[in-house]
Amino acid sequence: MILKAYSWIFNKELGDFFCDDVVRLGRETTKKRASVGHSHVPDTKIRKSYVCFLSDYWIKEWFNNYFHIANKNAGWNFQFHEYESFQFTEYKKNNFYKWHHDSFINDKLIRKLSGIIMLSDPKDYEGGELEIKTSENTTSKIGKLPRGTLVIFPSFLHHRVKPVTSGTRYSLVLWARGENFK
Repeated sequence: MILKAYSWIFNKELGDFFCDDVVRLGRETTKKRASVGHSHVPDTKIRKSYVCFLSDYWIKEWFNNYFHIANKNAGWNFQFHEYESFQFTEYKKNNFYKWHHDSFINDKLIRKLSGIIMLSDPKDYEGGELEIKTSENTTSKIGKLPRGTLVIFPSFLHHRVKPVTSGTRYSLVLWARGENFK
């Protein structure tokens, strides 16, 4: 599929207050080793990080508008009407997530858009860069983005988080879903 834009970035859109509250909430919530796909079984060759899921309503209110703006401005025009619980992810030294896509059917709905909110200041960790494949031979090196930045992209695009080499990288991952593509 040829897209007008492969990602939409809201640079430093969410302030320290929001990021601090989400990090505090995520750190206070019991995390488990991240799994891959529907298996709920960790596979540390593909993904190594710790996650917990948050469903606080105030978080949804912060990002709902951004998903609609990105969907329209990027020209994707996907139809979606609900969000999954938000995944708080903690990447410590040597943690990563190899190339993968987020799109799969869950409860007869498909993930259409993925969003990642950068909760850590880039100076607090090394490595951990985000990359998105835009075609078979091209990669968009999104890199290390400022704290409070939100990246939104179609869930069917392959992407990865390169290994963190020092420090801790916190992020919040969000998925918008709807009926199957038409």
